Parts: sequence; structure tokens; C-alpha cells
Amino acid sequence: MVKNKNFSLFFKANLLLTIVIFLLFLQYNNNYKLVDFFLTFLGAISTATLIYGLLYLLLFVFKFTGKFGLYLSGFIFVLINLSLLVDFFIYKLFKFHINGMVLNLLTSPDALDSIQAGMTPVIVFIMLIIAFIALEYLLIKRILGTENDQKFRLNSRLNKVMIVPLFVLFLGDKVAYGFSSLFAKKTILTKFKVIPLYQPFTFNSFVGKNFNYKPKAIVKNTIELNASIKYPLSPIEMSNNPQKFNIFIFASDSVSLSALDEKGAPRLEAFKQESITLNNHHSGGNATRFGIFSLMYGLNSAYWFSFLDANKGTVLFDVLKQLKYNIQIVSSTNTNWPEFIKTCYVKIQDSVKDDFVGLPWEKDKQSSDYFKSWVEKQHSTEPLFSFVFLDAPHGYSFPKTTNPFEASFDEVNYLTIKAGSDALRNVKKQYKNAVYYNDKLFGEMIDKLKEKDLYDDALIIFTSDHGQEFFEFGYIGHNTNFSSAQTHVPMLIKLPQSLKNTVNFPTKGRTNSLEMLTSHVDIVPTLLTLIGVKNPASDYSNGKNIFDNSYSREQVVSASWTKNAIITDDLVYVFSNTPDKLFNNEIRERKSYKLDESAVNNSQKVLRVMKENRRFLK
Repeated sequence: MVKNKNFSLFFKANLLLTIVIFLLFLQYNNNYKLVDFFLTFLGAISTATLIYGLLYLLLFVFKFTGKFGLYLSGFIFVLINLSLLVDFFIYKLFKFHINGMVLNLLTSPDALDSIQAGMTPVIVFIMLIIAFIALEYLLIKRILGTENDQKFRLNSRLNKVMIVPLFVLFLGDKVAYGFSSLFAKKTILTKFKVIPLYQPFTFNSFVGKNFNYKPKAIVKNTIELNASIKYPLSPIEMSNNPQKFNIFIFASDSVSLSALDEKGAPRLEAFKQESITLNNHHSGGNATRFGIFSLMYGLNSAYWFSFLDANKGTVLFDVLKQLKYNIQIVSSTNTNWPEFIKTCYVKIQDSVKDDFVGLPWEKDKQSSDYFKSWVEKQHSTEPLFSFVFLDAPHGYSFPKTTNPFEASFDEVNYLTIKAGSDALRNVKKQYKNAVYYNDKLFGEMIDKLKEKDLYDDALIIFTSDHGQEFFEFGYIGHNTNFSSAQTHVPMLIKLPQSLKNTVNFPTKGRTNSLEMLTSHVDIVPTLLTLIGVKNPASDYSNGKNIFDNSYSREQVVSASWTKNAIITDDLVYVFSNTPDKLFNNEIRERKSYKLDESAVNNSQKVLRVMKENRRFLK
């Protein structure tokens, strides 16, 4: 009986601690109304209660084992509370909870190749581990050292003030959420997204069947992550006289279009004069794997999961191999993470060079040198394809000898950085230096192509996988929203001389500057059409040939780990990839990225995208 009381007291003490941690998340919502705050408050307590209710059932058998049961439970409570605090800091920085990306990061041996983190978060995490272990130990010692009569009285009081009230709160939360969902109270429902592991409860179907009430429709994503692939839809057919021009694509990680100007990227500014500039171009994702996937496949990034599961390569390389292209991939980041070696490069693994070492800027230097040496060796008549991926802007990395924006080399503490701070201004200077350094390397690679007489008759592209935000819209970095800072990227295309007089395209203003909406998914169908693929783009892509006279777009699609976005000239429609997050649907103004409460949710627009996201699945 005493062992039972020890366990019960220990369990309740940890439940109260976990409830406090859950309530900390509520600060991340803005503009609470009284009802919003009250219901979100209930939701936080309800979620903690549900977790501990399940834990109680799992640990029930150990409650009679004395100290062993207490220490085992204490270990589990430490893991839970540490996970919640890690999630707390992740949400503080990026406005999302621990998700597939974070789990992928923690389980991938090559993940750290793409991530640069200072020592401060590591030290903080170690201190938290020590603090939680010490707290659990002291709690156990205190409970074991308390007189039995006192334990019985305390446990009895806690039962009265906790068990029934928490059960009522739990029921109240689920009923309140159910009615909010039934009447589509989006301003309330969206507040719940700050609560980790929140389990929504709706009774829309029950009300519809029994009371003939039809709630407002919320579009549901039906993509199957493990679905089989049917890609391309029809066998690829080539023209009898394909155009085998050289193709060189250069991408620099995390470069927003706004980062390019004459001071920050002089070589790219010069390259613009000989290129077609797509001024309204968007990546297919706000993170590397999704942006590069859309660029290399011409498919919406929601397909990433299915193609990774199937290890399915891209039609682009199928065609290039058929035409005997000499293919070379040069990547400053390891292609095991993100898993490009299992997706777009799966059939050309011997053509991938990605084992560079050092800081990001050092690896970029090695990458550009490798590309130049590869170009130097080319003497055959085979057409060339190369994709060079540089990484320095992602980690704000640059050599001390290249510091035009006079940034300090202070370590960045992402736990405390905020808008308007000196630290943020310095980080932005570091970022600009990194962009400037990559611009210098880009210029050197272009010079090598000119030196080898490979420039004039080549199709050359410069772009990025995604942008980078510095609190322009409330966030820092990328993979957090679909604002212009994170999806609006450069796209410069220099055509080969042989095509300049034969390619027609719609223009507004200067012939080398296009203002129409374009997307990464348009690049593969554009390249393959120029080469001589006869199939319509719809056989193998969600994109279109940019240089077709009939080209037009009302929208582009971008994606992340858990969400899709439809970006139009005026609005951004954000909807979830997962059925349990239907309340995350949002409509935002494109320029400000603020919620547009007056906009009407266009379910047909979202449904069309959902169909596009299933077209290449069996």
C-alpha cells in the first residue's frame, strides 16, 4: 500500500511539472481573445493529462515494485520533459514542432554535414539533462523520506483536487474543440497548433449523418506516402534530331532573390545581362530536399516521400543518359542527407562527388575547384551536364579574407536572437558575406567555361534550393513558412547561341526579364522540351515549358515536411499534408504574409493541387 502511495505522489508531481511545460507553449500565440486563450489553456492541460493517463496504464504494473518502479518512471519522465523542452526551443525558432525533419536529422549519420550549430545549445541541453535527473532524484528521496501518514493525507488531497477536475477539463477541451471545428472557427482552431502532440476531436461526421448538418469543408490531403510510382505516365519519346547542348546548373543554398544586388553578387549581376531573369520565380519547397527535388524532377515536392521510399530517379537523367551525356554532380553537402543519392542521383551515383571536408566555405572552394578541373579535362564530343551545389550561405560561412560587409565572427546563439537585435544584424552581414563568396566562386567557374570555349553554346542556370528569412515575416532561417523570403529565389537562364533565335517566350518589359509566375517544377519540362522530348510535359511533370508562347500560371506550389502552399500573385494558401492537422489551413497575404481573415478558402483550388499530388502514384 505504501509503495502504491509513493508511486501515486511521484506520478502526480511529474504531471504538474509537465502541465507547466505545456502551458509555456501558449506564449507563442499572438492576439489572444479571452475565449481563444481559455480554450487553448484547456487544450494544453488536456494534452498533458492524456499523455500521463496513457503512461499510468503502461507503468501500472511497476507501481508495486518499490524503488525500481520509481526510478524507471523517473527515467521516462525525464525523457518526456526533455523532449518537450527541446520542442519548445524548436518551436521558438522555427514555429513548428518536432516532426519528420527533426527525426530524420537525429537519426541520419550524415545530417550534421548540412547543419552548423554553436556550443551554447549543446551546453544548455546538457544542463537540462542534469537538472531533470537531479529533480527526479530529489523528488524520489523526498517522497521516500516522508512519513507514511503524511503521504496518505497528501495523496488523498491531491486526488480530490486533480483527478475529477482534470477529467472534466479533458472532456471540456474535446467538446469545445469539436464545436469549434463543426462551425469552422478558424481563429480558435489555429491557436491549438502551438500545443505539441495535441489530438483534435471532431464530431462533424456524426452531426452530418444524424442531424443532416453539413459543416464547412476542409480539404484533406490523401497522398499515400508508401504508394507505388507511375512515372512517367507514358514512355519518353525523342525527336529524330535532338539538341545536345551542354547544360550547367549552379545552385547556392539558402539564397533569396532579394540577396542578389550589385554589391552583394557582382558576378551574378554581370551574368544577368546575358541571361533571362525570372523575377517572379519560386522554389518548390522551403527546405533543401524539397527545393532540389522540385528542380530535378519537375514534380511537386509532396511526392518526395513516395519517391524516396521507392528510390525512384528522375526522368531528366534518364533522358540525358539516353543521349550519352557526360554527367557530373558536384555537391558541397553530403548527398546521403538530404537523401539525394537515393532519389534524383540514384541511377548516376558514380557521377556524384560529395566527399569534401572542412567548413562550408572550404567545401565550396573544393567543389568549385573540382568542377574547374573536371571542365579542364573535357575533350570529347559528348555533351556535358553538371550540377554544382554550394552551401556557404546556409551556414553563414565565409573566409576571414572575404568580409566586404564587415561582419564579426561571434558565435550565433539561436536561442536568444531576435528581430532588431545587434546579433541579427551581424548574422545578416555574415550571410551576405557568404553569398558574396559564392558569387566569387560562381564567377571563377564561369571564367573556366569561357576559357575552354564551353560558355557560348551552353545552357547555364543559376538558382537556389530555397530562400532565407531574417525576421522579415516573424521567423529566422527557412522551413518555417512560405513567405517570399523563403520561397522567392533567383532563376537566371542563359540560353545557348544555337537556341537564342529559335526560342520564343512571353515577355513584359525587357526581353531578358520575365515577371510572370514561374516555379522550379518548370525547369525540367523546359530543358527536356528544348532538348527534343516529344511528350507533353504532363506525362512526367507538374510543370510547363517556360518558353512556350502559351505559358501562363495562376499559381505555384511549394511544400515542406508537413504542409503545402499555393502561392498566387496576391495570396498564399497553406494546407496540411497530414489528415490530423486539418485545422492548420490558412490564407495569407502574399506581400505581408499576414493572415487574411476576409479571404474565402478556395477548396477547388486546393483540391486541384491535391489531384496533382497524386497523378504520378498508382
